[in-house]
Amino acid sequence: MPAGSESKIFGSPQEPLFNQRTSGLSAELLEDALHVLAETNEKLKLKPPMGRGLFKSGAVAEYVFLLCEHLELPNEARYLSVELFDRFMAKHVAQLYEHVMNSDKYPKKEEGWATVETRLQRQLTLRMASCIQLASKMCSHYKIAAVSKLRQFLRCLGLRYADDALSKSELRILETLEFTISVPSPLTYVETILEILGHNSKKCSVKLLHGASLLVLDMVYLNFEDIYGQIAKALASAESQGTPLSITATRFLGNDSVLRSDLMLLAVIVTSTASVLVDTDTSSHVLDQIALITQIPKDSLPVFVKILLKCVKDSSGGASSSMP
Repeated sequence: MPAGSESKIFGSPQEPLFNQRTSGLSAELLEDALHVLAETNEKLKLKPPMGRGLFKSGAVAEYVFLLCEHLELPNEARYLSVELFDRFMAKHVAQLYEHVMNSDKYPKKEEGWATVETRLQRQLTLRMASCIQLASKMCSHYKIAAVSKLRQFLRCLGLRYADDALSKSELRILETLEFTISVPSPLTYVETILEILGHNSKKCSVKLLHGASLLVLDMVYLNFEDIYGQIAKALASAESQGTPLSITATRFLGNDSVLRSDLMLLAVIVTSTASVLVDTDTSSHVLDQIALITQIPKDSLPVFVKILLKCVKDSSGGASSSMP
């Protein structure tokens, strides 16, 4: 028997498993799942806190991704960790700033805020580790980020925290977010869309789209500020030039916080971009299906997808596919 063949025969198939006949969801349950995700997304966009999206770009995402990879956590934990950290930091910073501005403890407000800001910076690695710990528990994964593992990792960075300090940090995040951490990550939206896509159309290579979507989603997080800055500029430019915009695109004009908080839109853009990268011949069909599934008009997508395709081209140094 060739080396490695035993693991291929007896090993479990690589997750996620799409469109399983015996264990997959019915069309009615898939529709309900999508409806729940859409409702959750609308609630998240309703009153996005100031600063939302500022704490999940570039170095933060890279740091979290590398630590999750080191701990061998599933993909879902990576994105959920970043989203938790972003939500926590946006609210935590706002609360601390309000406290400094309204407290008699800090007569010199600028100096007081500088002191608090320095403390915040020292705690960033601890807060990221705590968000990863919470995310790993939410994913119900057998390789959860245990306190002992995190303590060992932090010590490698020269940061010595007792188990009690790690537990308190986790509790601080839970209290700040009012124990509302069971919120879907962008990957949940992506995989739900792909599951329905595979159910509706046999032309779609869902497994290939999933792999490409993961790469595109990573790229979005690693270049978050640049990509969303380009999207905002593209929308503003289109409006100034009198280019017709769909209702979906128009509602984001001047609403950066809402744009950054829309996980359904992010999932649609990611899967649409992945479809172009996987197969330009079938991408138009995939975009039609995604538009039907999410009710986001197809004519809204090019302005978003072209930006991601350009980013892919710039990152790889090669030519990317053109929009259909």
